[in-house]
Parts: sequence; C-alpha cells; structure tokens
Amino acid sequence: MADRAWQSPAGGSGFDLADARRCIGVKVDEVGGAGVGRVQGLLVDAADGSPTWLIVKLGRIGRRAAVPAEFVVAGANRAWAAFPRSWIRGAAEIDPARGLTPTEERQLAAHYGIPVDAGRPATLSERAFDELSSVPDS
Repeated sequence: MADRAWQSPAGGSGFDLADARRCIGVKVDEVGGAGVGRVQGLLVDAADGSPTWLIVKLGRIGRRAAVPAEFVVAGANRAWAAFPRSWIRGAAEIDPARGLTPTEERQLAAHYGIPVDAGRPATLSERAFDELSSVPDS
C-alpha cells in the first residue's frame, strides 16, 4: 500500500468510548461520501478500555472489517471514516467476538497506511504478540 499517504488526525480525533458506542447500528460513509456499511460492534483496548476499532458489516452478505476508531467521526446518526471505501472493503475480515492480537492490529494498521511508530500501532510495542490487545466492548 505504498501509494497511501498516512496522515494523523489533526489534534486527535476526540472520539471517546461514549462516541464509539453511539456508532453501533449507524451507517458508515467513506471519506468521499459513499456508503460502506453499518457499525456492528466495537473493539476496545484490553488494558485501558479505550475504543480501538469499529467493526463494520459490509453490505448484505455480512463480511466484517475493522476500521481504526481514531479515524472516525460521528454525528447525526451517521459515522464517517477517513478512508476510501475500497480500503475499508479491502481490509481483512475479522471475528469481532474474538478480538485482535498486536500482530493482527499491526497488519490492519499497515493496510490502512498507518506507520508502526504512530497511532494505535505505537501503543502496541510493549505488548505480547500473541495476547489479545483489542477485545469486544462489554
């Protein structure tokens, strides 16, 4: 994904756990405005409970992809992801009931063009590679 230029949200997204929970069930649009899917669930950091990934059901078939919570804004019963639809639809399918390991999170972040030394990947450097770092919100 070398053609993707990573850019951190200006001043942080300000997207907290309450915001992320309000997204469950709402439609998600991509950066250009096209519909992507509907938020079906939420993964949170296993250590501090902060939102890490929104689980988006893509289309009627039900494939699920994770979208980095720090790159989502929400309002008016809708959410917008700062990625093109093709990137979100091209993300690996995940099992939202299981959660993600640091290795899986780094792979997803790389798919979205997020460098390993920034954002969510940077917070995973001290975690065991095989333990869950993001878990389903309870």
